Amino acid sequence: MNYTVIARRWRPKRFDDVIGQPHIVATIKNSLKYNRIAHAYLFTGPRGVGKTSLARILSKAVNCLNRTSEEPCGECDNCLAIDHGTFPDIIEIDAASAGRIEEMRSMLDTVRYMPMKGLYKVYILDESHMLTTQAKDAFLKTLEEPPGHNIFVLATTEAQKIPYTIMSRCQRFDFRRIPESEITGQLKRICDDEAITYDEGVFSYVATEADGSLRDAESILDQVIAYCGRHIAERDVINIIGIVEKEVLHGIIQSIFDNNLKKGLEIIDRTLNQGYDVHQIYRGLVETLRHMMILKVWESLPPFLYLGEEEYARLSKLMEGLEYYEIQNMVHYLLKAEDLLRGPFPKVSLEILYINLYNLSKLRDVDKVISTMGRQPDSLKERETESLAPPPREEEEKIPEKTFERNAEGFVEYLKEKMPSVGNMLEGLVVTMEKGKFVVHADKTSHVMFRHREDDIRKYLAEFFGADTGFAVRDGGEAKRNILEEYVREAESLFKI
Repeated sequence: MNYTVIARRWRPKRFDDVIGQPHIVATIKNSLKYNRIAHAYLFTGPRGVGKTSLARILSKAVNCLNRTSEEPCGECDNCLAIDHGTFPDIIEIDAASAGRIEEMRSMLDTVRYMPMKGLYKVYILDESHMLTTQAKDAFLKTLEEPPGHNIFVLATTEAQKIPYTIMSRCQRFDFRRIPESEITGQLKRICDDEAITYDEGVFSYVATEADGSLRDAESILDQVIAYCGRHIAERDVINIIGIVEKEVLHGIIQSIFDNNLKKGLEIIDRTLNQGYDVHQIYRGLVETLRHMMILKVWESLPPFLYLGEEEYARLSKLMEGLEYYEIQNMVHYLLKAEDLLRGPFPKVSLEILYINLYNLSKLRDVDKVISTMGRQPDSLKERETESLAPPPREEEEKIPEKTFERNAEGFVEYLKEKMPSVGNMLEGLVVTMEKGKFVVHADKTSHVMFRHREDDIRKYLAEFFGADTGFAVRDGGEAKRNILEEYVREAESLFKI
């Protein structure tokens, strides 16, 4: 008996079976409910997210003989013929292989004929952006005045290549990548239905590899089952997909936070010697740090991110003591450094990338030093004078509790009591008061965090200064350069360099 792959066996046959596209399903079902069926649709989006499947379900719904609601009955002769691919009034054309003007003219010649068995003739043009210019021009003429018994569905992964003249005559639906959580849920349903057992968390690997494509995920699952049999083990999935184990990635990241460069380099070398590719380690680091960044922002496990309980606990522990912007900076640097790994020395590039991530994690200390320099007295001579001043009397050393100077630095100290995470971050940056406005000079990658907490910061500004006080975040690079240049000039004048 011939084997039918999972992607075909589990292809949706009803609107309610479609995964991850509720906005499109709801719109099409309403158009059927109120008999507002368009003559042309444009389905665009990534591969494997349901464009062609939904086109077939629409074809079935408009031609169902027993339809009493928006869903096709799935039992009449027309529905069964469509499911088996033998219905004469559905014409599927792969524009990638049959997109020339000759094939298009041959198809358009049939448009004027009435349907043979159904109410509508449905033309599904897959990869419609591959039509030649002449074929698109010929198709446009039909779209301008289409016969009422025809429906055209154009499916494409590259909508920008569809001429506007054609696009404007279609109802456009943008299909989304399917969330990892929904892909994982579907893979579990398939295995449960087919009596295949699995280790907890194995499908997160498959969902990540599929990158939003349910069809790709089902194809990978087919391969995994062929290898594993009736039980899917985590180790087998890792070997088949060729991804780096989470323990390896956790170890590399932990070594950065533990200031243990030697351990991280040893892990990288050992992993490469086991046959893994540099890009697999790179992709794993990006994915893991991305999960950490989202968890830090969400402060819990978000519904769109699927992680096993063990993995969630491991990442939560790994993030202890870290600020959001530190993780964000690492992800940002990783993405910018991708081209480095494509050179002639990928292993060396990965090692340098790892060391730079370590250095990047220390930038907060550098920012703190620079901002502390900015808060010192105006000249080295004044600092020297202060150091020679007699010690204050005992009664002068008594400072009233919780007293802060009404300036930018005082507000930072005040905020450290009210919002420790934000206050501690501000302590490492340059802050100023400019025309009654509290200004933070920060790197651009840190701006998002301050915007996220802006309402809270403004509230405490009003409490501290006793009036509404403006708040702004500016690029800190220029402020730091000015401070450093000032101290260089001061040192030159003092030591006559």
